[in-house]
Amino acid sequence: MGIDQVIFSGLCPKWLLTKYSDMQTLKLYLYDNIIDVQIMDLSIFTVRNRIMYSRNVKVYQGIDNPIQLNIKNQDQKAVNLTGYNVSAQIQDPVEKITVESFACTWVNQAQGQGYITLTRATVDNLEQRNYVLTFRVTQVSDNTDEVLYADDNHQVPIGLEILPGYYSELAASGDSGGIIDGGPI
Repeated sequence: MGIDQVIFSGLCPKWLLTKYSDMQTLKLYLYDNIIDVQIMDLSIFTVRNRIMYSRNVKVYQGIDNPIQLNIKNQDQKAVNLTGYNVSAQIQDPVEKITVESFACTWVNQAQGQGYITLTRATVDNLEQRNYVLTFRVTQVSDNTDEVLYADDNHQVPIGLEILPGYYSELAASGDSGGIIDGGPI
């Protein structure tokens, strides 16, 4: 099996994909979208660790975009969320609407670890611009909601960038938009 087959069959290590050719090397990196969000724990009075800001999340049209969630308290310790549901909402700050809501799938609920998947259908229907992502936790027993914060400054929204990529269909070859080149004059 050649290196091209290894790369495109998914057998190459996740952290570095390398395509070799005679003249050049092209390195591709696969980054996980990981978001740390915070739930306010009123029993903590002294905070030792502070998150000052959270980075924007970049998602691409044409594919499903999984995002890993780590829910922690304001001291950056894991939170047991047994008996709770977490959801994420894509908010459109221009139109002032909620575009879509996604439920968290738990990987380890006792450690506050899960993921959401922004589906291809949803992302493809969004314009290529900035939105915000917000999170909430709902207690199952009494259906009460609580906000999840993006950082220690009590910011709720996380920036969400919709970017083009991984197009499902290529443009028809030879289609130049109605312009026919007759060659040199």
